[in-house]
Amino acid sequence: MRLRFLMMNPEAYSNPQRQSIAGILLIFISSIYKLFRSFWAVVAYLLVSGPSRTTLIYIGLALLFIGFLALIYSYLYYRKFIFYIDYKREEFVLEKGIFSTENTAIPFDKIQQVYFKRSILQRIIKVYSLVIETAGSNLKEVEIKAVSEEDANKLSKILLKAKAEKTEETSLEEESEKTEENKEVFWTHKVGFLTLLKIGISTNYLRGLSLVFAFVMTIYNRVNTYFKDQVEDVEVYFDQFSGVLQSIGFLAILFVLLLLLSISITIIEVFIKYYGLTIQQNRDKMEVEMGLKTNTKVSLQPRRLQLMRIKTNPVQERLNLYEAQISLSSSENELQKNKIKIPGLGKEIVEKIKYFLYPESSKSSFSTTFRPDKLLLFRKISLAMLPVVIFLAFWYFLDFINLKLGAVLAIAGVYTIAALTLQILAFRARKLIITEEFLQKKTGFWNKTEETLELFKIQSISVKQPIWYRRKNLVNVVFHTAGGDLKFYAVNTGIIQYVNYVLYKAEVSSKHWM
Repeated sequence: MRLRFLMMNPEAYSNPQRQSIAGILLIFISSIYKLFRSFWAVVAYLLVSGPSRTTLIYIGLALLFIGFLALIYSYLYYRKFIFYIDYKREEFVLEKGIFSTENTAIPFDKIQQVYFKRSILQRIIKVYSLVIETAGSNLKEVEIKAVSEEDANKLSKILLKAKAEKTEETSLEEESEKTEENKEVFWTHKVGFLTLLKIGISTNYLRGLSLVFAFVMTIYNRVNTYFKDQVEDVEVYFDQFSGVLQSIGFLAILFVLLLLLSISITIIEVFIKYYGLTIQQNRDKMEVEMGLKTNTKVSLQPRRLQLMRIKTNPVQERLNLYEAQISLSSSENELQKNKIKIPGLGKEIVEKIKYFLYPESSKSSFSTTFRPDKLLLFRKISLAMLPVVIFLAFWYFLDFINLKLGAVLAIAGVYTIAALTLQILAFRARKLIITEEFLQKKTGFWNKTEETLELFKIQSISVKQPIWYRRKNLVNVVFHTAGGDLKFYAVNTGIIQYVNYVLYKAEVSSKHWM
């Protein structure tokens, strides 16, 4: 295997390589930015305090000296940062460090993912960051922050091919056929400006509202600290108009303004994260590229996929918008980082992604559906009713909620009806489907989620039975994978025989998933 790879790539990156010369500028600007973030408060204080001309000259000279030192550091760091491929040892090697040298060697079979990303500055100077991730270890990802597009593509292909040849047996003829077929693009999907706008409008507003509230409270606390006397005068002024401030019209206008502001924040966040989102599929991989501030390009392969979630809500479903969340295999400490979100997908694109990632999904010969016991519904309703119980207790025992009995009962009644309705509908939507090759969980009445995983990728299964479950023969089941867990609670013990079947399928399978 190694001999065949050497014949195809006899000299590629076997000698020590440096980053692009533009890396010096990237390192320099990054160093200056880090220094500014650390000492901006000191600089701002010196400028606001009205320094003399002599002080300003000293500040300018100090900044020039710091910039000169940063430039020297950037050049030395650039010279000491080298990488190469050791074909004899079958590993990728990276060395860096000025005062102390750090040497990192990654065996080919430990490489999990190779992808690109670019910040705005990297796009300006036309370089890429090449990121190499490993799986199943605590080793941090390796990043080369300034390589040309040509070097990034070549190095990525070599490392991924080296990993494939290290972990899978394929003939030379099959490899040459794949190389030709991989050039063919099966389909491409681009998310446009209008779709991003729809995503921003139909996404979770509560997060935006919480950000607005946190920002307003932070500003208020700062102002109250430095201008306490003035704030007290303003509070006295507003107390004269307390009747107006407490009116329904004022609260409605305030709510609408906050809602519009939260929607604006969400739209801006969506554009920063997903601008230029493009999906492209060829024979054996799917490439996803997105991002305005940090442009990221990831190559997805069905083998590495662990768990896929498809999310939507009634508003987005009406607009034909779905979000795919793809969990990749990773170490326990990197689970969150290895979840790729792809929003703005139409139903037909979701089906194409499913067909590519799960080509055998239509071959299952049987399907069994499990639903949770009503005991879970009782627990959910009990938790949902806690806020109204706390509200009634505060109103009865404390004086700061100044409402009449009729108003209190109206608020409690509306909340109770809404909570009961939502919990019952959400309970009815919850189900677990086990087929010959797949596990699928569906949840949610408003935020609908469909989770899918292949049985042979399950690493272990936890079955727990709390003492209050025993009389009703119920258990909690958790399916563990390298990309996260799939949980299903308060299900009948009849599921245990299917748990044994899932463990059997995972044990006898000879398919690779790392």
